Amino acid sequence: MEHLKQVNPDQWEQVPPLAQLYQDLPKTLRCSPYKHNTDFRRKTPKRATQSAYVGYNTPKVTTFIVIDLDYDGSIFAYHDAGIPRPQFVLKNRSNGHCQYIYRLKHPITFFKNSKQAPINLLNAVEYALNDVLGGDKAFTGYLAKNALNSAHEVYYTGAEPYTLNDLAEYLDLPTDKPAQAHNDEFYGRNDAIFHTVRKLAYSIAFSCNYTQVYEQCLSWCEECNVQYSPQLPYNELKSISRSIAEYCTGERFKREFGALQAVRGAKGGKISKRKPIPTSERTTKPWKEIGISRATYYRRQKQDKV
Repeated sequence: MEHLKQVNPDQWEQVPPLAQLYQDLPKTLRCSPYKHNTDFRRKTPKRATQSAYVGYNTPKVTTFIVIDLDYDGSIFAYHDAGIPRPQFVLKNRSNGHCQYIYRLKHPITFFKNSKQAPINLLNAVEYALNDVLGGDKAFTGYLAKNALNSAHEVYYTGAEPYTLNDLAEYLDLPTDKPAQAHNDEFYGRNDAIFHTVRKLAYSIAFSCNYTQVYEQCLSWCEECNVQYSPQLPYNELKSISRSIAEYCTGERFKREFGALQAVRGAKGGKISKRKPIPTSERTTKPWKEIGISRATYYRRQKQDKV
């Protein structure tokens, strides 16, 4: 507890840990003054400090583990549990609820060629941290308290960034993927959310970049997920969102969507096209028997009526 020191986020440039945190934030910020609204802004000192909530990670890289503790007195929960202290503790001024921010020494990536073992270890460590601290396991980390904004009390502990193995030494890791039973019920929820969200994503695919599509899909996945009990783990929602975003912003989607539009256009034209009438002039073409052009034939008809 002697390591806990309150810092002033308004003076973040003079506080080395906060200045470093600013450098670690994504170049495109996911931020908001409210919990349930999201803006995407290019990172600047002003934009990084004016919002009470930010997203600390990008869709492809996890640099921070954020734990949400929805109970009073949680400021010292890490000490009581005997686990490594986070770099930052962010406290709600009104109810004493806190969020812990653990900075990883080696960020975990989610690219196509990324190794699965570090991702599995990250999932296990996040689960174990929530378990031992009594954290909110439904918290997604989509938006978290901003350590650079004075809406919260901000404490720094002096801890250096951790490797996942550093944290794992103090935790009872689950022996299998947490809360992820491989059964029909699990796959049914996964499949239902995927197909619901992918259809919504098609409407924004051409107006948004990968990050924007991913973040919107993740938000939709979260909305869908609340109807299930138990809910899908957050990392499953991220996986669904990545899959949809990669498809919707790739060349394959553009080609398949263009081909589909062409088929629909041709089908619509065939449906709207008038069926030929055997006795109509359009079918019998009398101008050919007379030996004149179609235009001349109709022009003479018009003159005769006058």
